[in-house]
Parts: sequence; C-alpha cells; structure tokens
Amino acid sequence: MRRLGALLGSSLLLVFSAGCGGYLGSAQRAYQDGRYLEAAEKLGDHEDEVAALSPRKQVSYGLYMGLSLMKLGDHDGAERWFGFAEQVEAQRPGTLRPDEKRELEAARGQLAGIEEKAKAAGEEPTQDGTFLQTVRQTEPAP
Repeated sequence: MRRLGALLGSSLLLVFSAGCGGYLGSAQRAYQDGRYLEAAEKLGDHEDEVAALSPRKQVSYGLYMGLSLMKLGDHDGAERWFGFAEQVEAQRPGTLRPDEKRELEAARGQLAGIEEKAKAAGEEPTQDGTFLQTVRQTEPAP
C-alpha cells in the first residue's frame, strides 16, 4: 500500500512538472517564432503559479515574459519581469544560464535606448504595464 501511495505521489509530481515545463517551453517557442502576443498570453495565463515554480523556471518565466512584453511595446511590464528574473538570479546565483544572462543584458540595453529616444523626442513615458490586459479585454468572446 505504501508503495502504491509513493508511486501515485511521484506520478502526480511528474505530471505537474511536465505541465509547468509545457507552457514555459511553448511560450519560449512562440517568442522565438516571433509570436510575441501568444507567448505573453501563455505566460500570463499562469502568472499566479510563478511563486510555486523552481527558481530555474522562475527566471525563464520572467525573462520570456519580459522579452515578449518589450516586443509588444509594454516597456514598464518588461522592466518589471526583467527585474523579477534578476532578483531570482541575485538570490540564487547561477540560476540564469549564460545565454539567458546575455539576452537579458541585451534587452536591458534595448529598453534603455528606447527610453532615451522617447525622452529626447519629448514623448510620454512607456505604457503602464496593462497592454496584455487591454488586449484581452478587446478580444471577442468565444
């Protein structure tokens, strides 16, 4: 009986882990294919689960959510998620892979350039982080 309980518990953990990796991997592929809104939506659907993810998955979530939002023009939202990924990395050094660290640094540089151009042109600051919510509110009902 104990063996059956342990097997069932291991199976549930495996299914839960595969499900988390599934949406993260799917969002990462969507981002890499240039489907930024799809990536942001996939990740946004699971935002309430981020705290339960492993630190490794948290930094991946933060990085790809930030990258997707940046591509969509939601610079404040991107800044928030980049900061989250950096905070996890600071608490657990080595959580970000070297390629992710380079990608994050490049994205930070892009954001800084965008903000400098906007200030030089006298434009208003970037969006307030509600881009994805606005898109969802304007989508037709199923």
